[in-house]
Amino acid sequence: MGCGDRRAGGLSTEVILIRRIFSRLWCREKWLFALVGGAVALAGHGLLKLLIGVGCAAALANALQAVATLQLNFVANGHLTWRLRVAGSGVGLWRRWGRFHLARGASLLASIGLFPVVARATGSSVAYWSLLALAGVVNFCSDKYWSFSARPSARPRHVVGRSGSAHRVGGLILAVVLAGVLAVVFTDQFILAISVFMMLVAATTLTFQLYKWWRPEHNDPHRYGEPDEPRLPGVILVPMRHEEAVAGQTLERLAQLDHPDYWVVPIIDHPDDPGTAAIVHDKAREHPGKVLVCPYPEETEVHNKPIGLNAAMEMLHELQIPYAWVGVADAEDLFHPDLLKLVDYRFRTTGAGIVQGGVQLMNFASDQHTLPLPSGRLARARRWWKAHSSAWWRAANVLEYFKWFQSRLKLQAAVRVMPLGGNTVFFHRDFLKALHRRHGSYWDEGCLTEDCKIGILASVMGFKVDVVYIEELVTREETPATLAGLVRQRVRWMQGFIQVFVEGDWLRLPTLSQRVLAVYVLGFQFFQAVAGLLAPVALAMALFHKAPVLVTLIATVPLALGVLTVVLDVVLLAQFGHTFGERVRLRDYAGLVLGAYPFQVVLSVAAVWATARFALGRNNWVKTRHDGVHLGATAARSPQPAFAEKAA
Repeated sequence: MGCGDRRAGGLSTEVILIRRIFSRLWCREKWLFALVGGAVALAGHGLLKLLIGVGCAAALANALQAVATLQLNFVANGHLTWRLRVAGSGVGLWRRWGRFHLARGASLLASIGLFPVVARATGSSVAYWSLLALAGVVNFCSDKYWSFSARPSARPRHVVGRSGSAHRVGGLILAVVLAGVLAVVFTDQFILAISVFMMLVAATTLTFQLYKWWRPEHNDPHRYGEPDEPRLPGVILVPMRHEEAVAGQTLERLAQLDHPDYWVVPIIDHPDDPGTAAIVHDKAREHPGKVLVCPYPEETEVHNKPIGLNAAMEMLHELQIPYAWVGVADAEDLFHPDLLKLVDYRFRTTGAGIVQGGVQLMNFASDQHTLPLPSGRLARARRWWKAHSSAWWRAANVLEYFKWFQSRLKLQAAVRVMPLGGNTVFFHRDFLKALHRRHGSYWDEGCLTEDCKIGILASVMGFKVDVVYIEELVTREETPATLAGLVRQRVRWMQGFIQVFVEGDWLRLPTLSQRVLAVYVLGFQFFQAVAGLLAPVALAMALFHKAPVLVTLIATVPLALGVLTVVLDVVLLAQFGHTFGERVRLRDYAGLVLGAYPFQVVLSVAAVWATARFALGRNNWVKTRHDGVHLGATAARSPQPAFAEKAA
């Protein structure tokens, strides 16, 4: 009896242990995924052997068994591994099936392509299991974060953020893995595809840059008309944070523009930035009828430009300040005295909802005398080196603005796909009211490039954007203080463009050509960075890989177009110097040419960083520091009138 009790007790303990093991496995998605995958893989391996045994080619046999096991995987994982996600999901069966097959189809194509290559070297069994292990990691991520993920609205807010980040990271890893596999397996085709892609990017880049010179009327000095007396009241919003070096001169210049009825509204966070606040209030006392200070909202810990702009709009409504247009200026901007006259005139004569003025960076070759003399040995030599070692990227950065505002923006405005500049942009009251009615706010406070988004929304809503570029009227700015500052600025821009693209407002553009151009415009900086970086890489691969002659010849075309772009930049740098009265030295040309490829590397680093930040869900704002190096000689000059006085 006692022996029987012990036997029964032992059996009960074993059952409990087995139940615990199965209970833990039942709650562990990774183990269930592995068990399902292993079971289905055994079935697939048996099917593969059977098909090869009856005479099927290795590639065909692997393809057939892969299609069969794919359906088994979907059913088994849906009912076992991801049952909890499926039960609480608002995603329908066919949508899950489509996602699953799209993700698995991508890894399947890679496996089918790799199998014959690996099988020749290792045998069919080893090739099968090794490829299965590699695909398992990719498939687990795609299943968990996409194929069987729940609808975001069905989960708590904090879970949505984490899941969204994991989803993006998984997708990014999957894309990189697939690209690497395709590059190894289909090297010639990969080189050809990359080369054609780079040819398209280089050709369209040249087309956009040369748009200004397509037709003679683009260079007609009288194409914008002769402004009459201004009639529309307006407001200039100036967000400022830690701008002690430039705030005083900027506000003084803005307060003296040639327009009878406008306000300058600096936006300042008083507790966070008492230094700039003191300067701003001094200028408000000097110009009591012109400068009106707007406090930054204290109830938020987030500091960014769109929050300040929205707060200023609320203050205008509370104080019932009349305005027909609202302009945006940056803290370091030098507006031309005649700029508002032209903006007022263009609003009245063109019916535009937005007027975008030109902006130009000026300090392409830093003057060593604008920098403080450092302490220690070789102080002058060190200052000289600091001022001139950055000239290669400053020149490229200056030319980006030179080409963007006088050529690219005009073409984009003509086809009505228009990411705006962040300053020297003026919005008509009718547009702002329509925007607020439609979206509940003016500027998107969660977007890193609120200027880009509001421009896309204007295109979707059908408002005309009038781009005005007159050399005498451009707003003058400075480049970032350091190369690291340039990278951080570009990361913010690129990440903001990703945000705008993912949000999908551009999908509501009325025509297919506009939507295609929107994809190109929002991805241009990435395309340009990748194309510039890969041009010599693709050519080197074509040569050392001993690709077919045609592929090698095609691979040389993007590099040739890149050289042509550099030659064009040299010509444009000379034109820039002539236009703005700046002396361009031989070392400036040399820095531009020798720094052309390193600058593309910098843009590529920024693109990778921006993509990683977006995938990880990091959207904090990184401010660009302003030292005011463009204010010295430029601000000291007495600006010439942009428009001749009419005879009485």
